[in-house]
Order: sequence, then structure tokens, then C-alpha cells
Amino acid sequence: PWQMVKQWAEKEVRNLKRIWKSGIKAPEPYVQKNNIILMEFIGEVNGDDAVAAPRLKDASLSKDDYVECYL
Repeated sequence: PWQMVKQWAEKEVRNLKRIWKSGIKAPEPYVQKNNIILMEFIGEVNGDDAVAAPRLKDASLSKDDYVECYL
């Protein structure tokens, strides 16, 4: 089980690197050790407060917007 979690994290880092290098806005992964991934924060930081960028699953898009994003 532990090895599977580590492999999942390694695959996630590889995918993030591919996405980031292609120019798609995604967090840049910095370091991965076992099941921990340290990556860039995407959002807004105001002093001690930080607000993460909205998650894709929470986006409210029209059908046309979904198609445009997909393409």
C-alpha cells in the first residue's frame, strides 16, 4: 500500500511537470519525497492571508465555455 501511494505521488509530479512545461497554468512541482509534493501556490497572497485559486470542479461554465476550454 505505501509503495502505491509513493508511485501515485511520482506520477502526479510527472503529470504536473508536463502540464506546466506545456504552458498550461498549473502549479510547478518543486520537490517530491515519498507521498509529499511541494509545489507552487496559485492564488492571491495579501500579507498573512492567502486565498487559493478556484478549483476547476467548482467553475461554473456554460456548455460553450466547456467546449472552448476542452479545445
